Amino acid sequence: MHTEKYISDDLSDRLSAFGASVEGTSLYLLRAIETTVDNLEAGERLARAVSENANLLITMIGGKKRVVGQMLDPDDKVINELETAYHGLEQHLPKMLLKKNCIDDDDQLDEGHCEVLHTAYDRHIEAFARLIESAKNLRAAIITHDLAAEPRSQRSFEELDVVISELRSSPAA
Repeated sequence: MHTEKYISDDLSDRLSAFGASVEGTSLYLLRAIETTVDNLEAGERLARAVSENANLLITMIGGKKRVVGQMLDPDDKVINELETAYHGLEQHLPKMLLKKNCIDDDDQLDEGHCEVLHTAYDRHIEAFARLIESAKNLRAAIITHDLAAEPRSQRSFEELDVVISELRSSPAA
């Protein structure tokens, strides 16, 4: 019986030590932090890559000669998609800011954990803000190009009364 008690006490001690070590280092917490940082970094890399691509397209559009009748987006499909995209991305930012603001309120996190998470969130948020700006700039570049390429009437008017008269006499659009 004495041996059984010793083994039982030894197992109990080992279990207690194991529990304390897991609790002390909080492997689950470390894994959660690592997973969060990895996910934020993946999102950051994707946002930066898409933003760089948008900026390349903006440069290409800026260098393209405008020819009347040769519009990039005659049906406004792309500019509408870009608008929808950046509105959706703008919805992402407040959620990320809210999550970032909760970091300091978590009693399980020490100063080092908070610093790592804050840095990851800051970089992620910055990358998405740049992506939003790039999407808006790409949309503007397409609109600017297409306005310059839009066929126009060669008529010019000297007086406002003539313009108003012409508008009233034209068929309603």
